Amino acid sequence: MGEDKNKVLSVENLSIFFDISLGTVKAVEEVSFDLHEGESLGLVGESGCGKTTTALSTMGMLPDNGYVHQGKILYEGKDLAQNSEEEWQLYRWNDISMVFQGAMNALNPVKKISFQIAEAITLHNPKMKQGDIKNKIIELFKLVGLDSSRIDQYPHEFSGGMRQRVMIAMALACDPKVLIADEPTTALDVMVQAQIIDLINSLRKKLNMSMIIITHDLSIISETCDRIAVMYAGKIVELGTVRHIIQKGLHPYSQKLIASFPNIYGEKRMIESIPGTPPNLLSPPSGCRFHLRCDKAIDKCSQVMPELLEYESGHYAACHLLGGEDI
Repeated sequence: MGEDKNKVLSVENLSIFFDISLGTVKAVEEVSFDLHEGESLGLVGESGCGKTTTALSTMGMLPDNGYVHQGKILYEGKDLAQNSEEEWQLYRWNDISMVFQGAMNALNPVKKISFQIAEAITLHNPKMKQGDIKNKIIELFKLVGLDSSRIDQYPHEFSGGMRQRVMIAMALACDPKVLIADEPTTALDVMVQAQIIDLINSLRKKLNMSMIIITHDLSIISETCDRIAVMYAGKIVELGTVRHIIQKGLHPYSQKLIASFPNIYGEKRMIESIPGTPPNLLSPPSGCRFHLRCDKAIDKCSQVMPELLEYESGHYAACHLLGGEDI
């Protein structure tokens, strides 16, 4: 969004590694982006590109074998990468919360919905009275478009889309400033997906909340986000507004991602696929990580890692072919 907006979250030169029996996986390398107040940022890319790992690092929820190798995660001027677990517990859900991938199947089947939401509220606000907690749950149900008379029902009594709404309500239970939604429409049918997208958009406007939407589906990004960060093999290859990237993506990977989705308004043609597979991040290829799958690659692409440079206001890309040559 506009540069005059206050930065809520700022990720600077972030690298996240995982130690496994075969070596060190460089899951995320030198990733930088800002999230402004009231803005929605989309992280898009193929599975395994580092989207969810980046998001989990901003909540201090990396697996035991994962760690921040370098970089900063700045929230209101404080570097969260240096947090102790006790500090993370104060920060999670109160300041930033997350709707996890496959969240609609994450509810406990033998506990009432009200109990599960109350548990999240009580954990972070232990002094809150029971009556206030119930009123908060009713308020949350209304906020996400659910009938508040159903708060004491069990998860199996809700449809998939309704359970997803419950998970969004739970994420909003402590009034966070930032909401991360990881594949929020996975496994939902098209009509319910549209309803969840509408809900996300209305919540952002009502609450002036900052959001990070993680998905591989550009159609969802275009409906919910202001800016897009395109990730490939642990690195951001392009960053810009939705209009910039959808209409005139600069990086060959962004172009191929866009071409892999049908355009219902444009010329009717077969959608394209991206040949090959993402690289093994135990031993990433030299140079640009996309060069092995890029039909426009030149010799320099296999030798030198391109920098993420600004080509027009707010539009960044990391590609050697942009140095005065037409891609």
